[in-house]
Amino acid sequence: MLGVSSNIVEIVHGDTARSPFGLGTYGSRSAAVGGAAIAKAVGKIIDKGRKIAGYLLEASEQDIEFAAGKFTVSGTDRGMTFGEIAGAAYFPPDGFPLDILEPGLEETAFYDPVNFTFPGGCHVAEVEIDPETGELDLVAYTAVDDVGVVLNPMIVEGQIHGGLVQGAGQALGENCVYDPVSGQLLTGSFMDYRMPRADDLPQIAVSTQSTRCRHNPLGVKGCGEVGTIASPATVMNAVVDALSPYGITHLDMPATPQRVWRAIEQTRQAA
Repeated sequence: MLGVSSNIVEIVHGDTARSPFGLGTYGSRSAAVGGAAIAKAVGKIIDKGRKIAGYLLEASEQDIEFAAGKFTVSGTDRGMTFGEIAGAAYFPPDGFPLDILEPGLEETAFYDPVNFTFPGGCHVAEVEIDPETGELDLVAYTAVDDVGVVLNPMIVEGQIHGGLVQGAGQALGENCVYDPVSGQLLTGSFMDYRMPRADDLPQIAVSTQSTRCRHNPLGVKGCGEVGTIASPATVMNAVVDALSPYGITHLDMPATPQRVWRAIEQTRQAA
């Protein structure tokens, strides 16, 4: 929005001396809520910058345009950069109307969303199962999601990758097992608790559609949970589909080789 290099922007977070209060980033709300507050504050800064530019360029505030980090007088080549306006804001020139326009270029904004954001999408998984051992391979995964306006494609893709790997781990291996008599946790370390590893996963194809959210100024929707919400059901549907020739219509998570093999053997014995 400011049209300046990210190299000169410093983000301070988690500092209670600087941030009055906060509720965390849960619910994929960083961009939709925090980002909207930032956008409102930046909008105030640009509005004040127009006032300063109008005075310094001897033009009406309404005739000042802002784009690509520069304030210009509409229809002319007369203008000042954002940095020049910021400098003038903190070190006003002689004659600057301090009784009308206070020095400084600092703004605060609060944003309370009128509604939740609702991303949507479609995920497809392909699995291969060895019926003699119950071993399962996740061989392909495609995710298409609508997360509204995409601010940073790399972050969105990374969020979706991480989320669906977490969900696939829940679907295929992660399971807390307790001794039925003593209640002792048997899966007490990652030697026993089966987390997904790199060689368990295929290449993941991710693409996005962009339908603007109508009730926040950035048009963004959350993307942090779309992978974890979609992938367990997607993977388990693929597993059940692969087992359908055996008449299997349901399998509880996680679809471990032992659980898959037992389900196949039970249908064979019943036949």
